[in-house]
Amino acid sequence: MIKNFFLILILIFSPFLLSAVMFGGYLQAANDIRKEKTEITGDQMIIKNKGAVSVFKGNANVVRGNYNIKADEMKYYKNTNDIDANGRVNFFVKNNDGSTIKAKSKKAKYNTKKMNGKMWGGSPVVEYSLKNNDKKKAAEKIYLYMDELYLRDNFSSAQALGNVKIVSSSGTVTSDNALLNKEENSLFMYKDKNKPQINVWQGDKNAEFKADEISLFYNDKTVKMNKNVEGKIIFDNLENPLEAEQK
Repeated sequence: MIKNFFLILILIFSPFLLSAVMFGGYLQAANDIRKEKTEITGDQMIIKNKGAVSVFKGNANVVRGNYNIKADEMKYYKNTNDIDANGRVNFFVKNNDGSTIKAKSKKAKYNTKKMNGKMWGGSPVVEYSLKNNDKKKAAEKIYLYMDELYLRDNFSSAQALGNVKIVSSSGTVTSDNALLNKEENSLFMYKDKNKPQINVWQGDKNAEFKADEISLFYNDKTVKMNKNVEGKIIFDNLENPLEAEQK
């Protein structure tokens, strides 16, 4: 077994380095709307406990800057600034660079003051559509699946837990968990029950790696695998790569 392995394969792993950008753009957008007001609407509004709790039923909608959260029903707790969303929860944000993030789940919790929250239930999924400068081509999309998604510490970090899977047009990453650190612009995954695994394909190259710990660093365009690393890279074209480069 390889105890510590540091790998730089920009071409092969670039689709998954974009997953760090996905969360990073999401967290950065959160900072941009901190001063925006929060508006909650619905087809029906019920006031309880002398205004301490407001219930919005039917097309419940939260708007704050470029953020939008919709659900069948929402409860707003005035004393704690918490919002509980239930039933067909849909989240949408458009980042300043033109990229968009969509997320859906069955349940969600959001705090309007601390700007943290959670999404879970109904097989949550996040869709990140990259900014597309070429209008003739469809925008690259990255999908993140998980059992639970947490947004913490004033949106400075995000954590996906349980059956995490990142899917792009060039491969997949599977893990028990994934932690995004906004300051480092990195995505960290570690073994809980199963090793994080990366499967990628690009042109004549296919790669498969597993390790107890895998970190994606977007700023440096690097992938770091640590502890019990195992994997392989397959080239369909057996031509000597040095000779091919000289032709």
